[in-house]
Amino acid sequence: MVHLLLLFVSSAAVLFFVLLCLEKRKNSRMEATKRRFADLAETPQSASFVLIYRQIQQMLQKEREDVALLNAQQNNLMTIFDNLGEAFFIISGDGKIEFANKSARSLSNKELKGRKVTEGIENYYIGDLLDETMKTNEAQESEITMYYPKRSIRDCKVIPIFLKEQTKYLILLRDLTKEKELEAMRRDFVANVSHELRTPLTSIHGYAETLAEDDLEDKTTVKRFLQIIENESARMSRLINDLLDLEKLESGDASFKMEEVELKDIADYVMGIVEPLAIEREVTLSTDIEDGLFVEGDSDRLVQLLLNLVDNAVKYTAAKEHGPREVWIRIYAHNNFAIIEIEDSGVGIPEESLKHIFERFYRVDKARSRKMGGTGLGLAITRFIVEKHKGNISLESEYGTGTIFKVKLPLKKVFK
Repeated sequence: MVHLLLLFVSSAAVLFFVLLCLEKRKNSRMEATKRRFADLAETPQSASFVLIYRQIQQMLQKEREDVALLNAQQNNLMTIFDNLGEAFFIISGDGKIEFANKSARSLSNKELKGRKVTEGIENYYIGDLLDETMKTNEAQESEITMYYPKRSIRDCKVIPIFLKEQTKYLILLRDLTKEKELEAMRRDFVANVSHELRTPLTSIHGYAETLAEDDLEDKTTVKRFLQIIENESARMSRLINDLLDLEKLESGDASFKMEEVELKDIADYVMGIVEPLAIEREVTLSTDIEDGLFVEGDSDRLVQLLLNLVDNAVKYTAAKEHGPREVWIRIYAHNNFAIIEIEDSGVGIPEESLKHIFERFYRVDKARSRKMGGTGLGLAITRFIVEKHKGNISLESEYGTGTIFKVKLPLKKVFK
């Protein structure tokens, strides 16, 4: 019995010792783990488990916030890229599209991401530039023409981007279409101005040279030559004045003194200028003008607008060889707009010319227009004046029958 008791006691002691060792080892591991977490949390190793746990929670929360901020910044950057006005691609090292912004995606009817550039964009020049960049690791640039979704001229630039582990490529397609159109317009403008000035200058030079070499005894010839020189000089002055006026209107430098203006006053003033011309050219002027129609406008510019239209109507009606020679001026209110109509029974405008009629230097009949003293800028100036008054201008015409110009201006008020 004593032996059994001793055996039990010794076994219990051994078991207790083993459990004590295991607990000590467990505590040792826990202490080591605590020390590691304390170092990670940048807290003293003597701190409690609760304090270390809270500190680690705060660190994890900050990490989550940093990751969320990084994702937001990345998304913002992608949004900025996506809304760039110019087409922008990011190409991987194997030549596939990783990213294409909205402008780039509009150049294809296919899904671009993951495709080769030449598979997504129907322009082999872009592929050639990319191949050259990948071969030489140097940026390439060229002007290309694209035809989808419409014809456009673009500056294509391919730029290698050297990252730590790989090389990517940026493709930028800057739209030059408007710039090229403006360049063409400038060239046409210079050519037109040169042509318009060359003719009167040639006449002035020729007749002045003739007079300088003449004995001036034939007074009739001298007077005729001087009259031609005067007319050509006046024509040049009109052209230069119209050019300066148009330039101011287009650039926004022209000042407009906006005030309440009654359109009947404008019409009466213009009639006083045009009536003698109409009588001289045997053109009948008729008016139907409502009283009390006011618009917000510049009186001088409105006079210029109406004078251009009525003067043209009288001149081109007088040019008609047969039939009635009549011009009608109507001003009335309609749907909160003041309507100005100038109708004539003149030579009319061919259908193919209607869409060009407000362009600078455009003339339906160049010879007739120059003979009448026109510069080809009057209707372009008129259109700008109308637009500055927040209105619009349109026309209807039948060749050989007559033309109606219609101007709509916002009504300020009506007094009747």
